[in-house]
Amino acid sequence: MDVSLSGILTSTEALTLDKRFRSNGMAIGPDDTDFFTPADLCFSLQETVFAMLVEITERAMAHIGSKEVLIVGGVGCKWHIWRSRVILKLVR
Repeated sequence: MDVSLSGILTSTEALTLDKRFRSNGMAIGPDDTDFFTPADLCFSLQETVFAMLVEITERAMAHIGSKEVLIVGGVGCKWHIWRSRVILKLVR
């Protein structure tokens, strides 16, 4: 299975040019409440990509009738993936 994430990364990078993006994480004034930080972008990107990977894996497993999956490398070390795998296992 091969996954390309170039579109989502480009979209995330484009958000750094949005007027609501605060690279320092600080509000400009007291009324400045609608903004996002680099940490917000990173967290959203991570959660979205993990959800995508779990969905793709679940569909592939269902397509070939497999009940097992092997996740290795850096992705396999992330707690979010393991948590999602447990939920995935309970759902199946």
